Amino acid sequence: MSRIFSRQELYDLVWSTPILQLAERFGISDRGLAKTCERFHIAVPGRGYWAKIEAGQPATRTPLWKTDNPAYQTIEIGGAQRHGNPQLAFAAKAAHDAVLAAGQKPVLKMKRRDVQKTAAEASASADDETEVNTVAPATLELIERPHSMIMGIVLDLQSATPDQDGGISLEGIRIHEGSRTRIIALLHNLAHALELRSITIGHGKSGLRAEMPPDAVRFEILEGRKLEKHEPTPSELRKEMDFQRRRDLATRRGQWLPPEQFYPEYAYHYSAKLSFEVHNWADGARKKWSDGKRQTLEGVLESIADGTLYHLHFYKARREKREEDERRWQHMARRRELQKRRNDREQKRIHFLAGLAAYQREAADLRGVIAKASASAGAEPEYQRMIDWAKDRLAYLEGQNDIGPLTANLRSQNLFPQNDELFDPEGDPP
Repeated sequence: MSRIFSRQELYDLVWSTPILQLAERFGISDRGLAKTCERFHIAVPGRGYWAKIEAGQPATRTPLWKTDNPAYQTIEIGGAQRHGNPQLAFAAKAAHDAVLAAGQKPVLKMKRRDVQKTAAEASASADDETEVNTVAPATLELIERPHSMIMGIVLDLQSATPDQDGGISLEGIRIHEGSRTRIIALLHNLAHALELRSITIGHGKSGLRAEMPPDAVRFEILEGRKLEKHEPTPSELRKEMDFQRRRDLATRRGQWLPPEQFYPEYAYHYSAKLSFEVHNWADGARKKWSDGKRQTLEGVLESIADGTLYHLHFYKARREKREEDERRWQHMARRRELQKRRNDREQKRIHFLAGLAAYQREAADLRGVIAKASASAGAEPEYQRMIDWAKDRLAYLEGQNDIGPLTANLRSQNLFPQNDELFDPEGDPP
């Protein structure tokens, strides 16, 4: 049976009941409960905490770490449901909210059953409707003034030299030379759609990037291609036949001509179908859009822009969460360092007080010896010199026990400062 708790409720439970007993009550292992607390940033009592409580001694409770992350506020314990990663859930929700805030619908990957349901509804509606909605045609007109964000990409595309198959490859782009006009128009319209969402397009060694500084995600636009056996053209066949005649003639003359190849055995054939893919790890979000029987990239530009916005905000939420975790880790590391220094200072205090008590015991013993010697008459010179040394030793010990030297010694070792720089208002860390 599962139980739902808030962070505050679970925190109160683990600090009021030993975790072993609490885990037995929930029907899980104590290690599993401790891992759940760690996952949701809930400190648990350290070693010796419950022993101090049983002995009636004061024990410091580590305060609950504050976080505004909504994915951390509700905790389910027990039952068949496994905890997902609350950090990923928070990032997904933040990205979803960002797309909604932009006035758009979130772009999520449809589950298999939803795809089947949609296909069935589309089939049923097709039987009832006589009107057929056609897909918006690809934008092939030349863009005379491309968007300023893509001018560098346009210049690279226009100056690129096609390979033997007519292919053009840039960082993040691989198309046929015949698709240059279309890809420029597509990037131009995509730049306008992204600009409305405060997103810019960058291009460099890492390829194409959609940017909302300091965050960026990579994407690429590819044209489908297939490697097929090359069918030689008549011109290529004529060149091959001419060379073979010259080679036969050279052979009859006792000469040798090295073989030449006038056409490749295989070649890439481009399909003119483009695909747009975002390279990011936002699970559950759509990453790829492609030309199909019923759509073109030009017809889903708004969906592509929304998807890009989703990925950027997902990345932003993950980055901010990592930074928060790093700050928390540094905070805990500082607290543990303070605790270590406090423990070291405590040992020095104990050593100092033990030395002081030893001095006082020695001084008391010396006073007794000196008093007894003073009552004796006719002591030998050696004995008298010992007593004189004992008086000097007693004077030294009394000097060490005076308030002035003691205070100076304490101040030099900084054992009991008025403003304690090692004080931790949160108590001892777990």
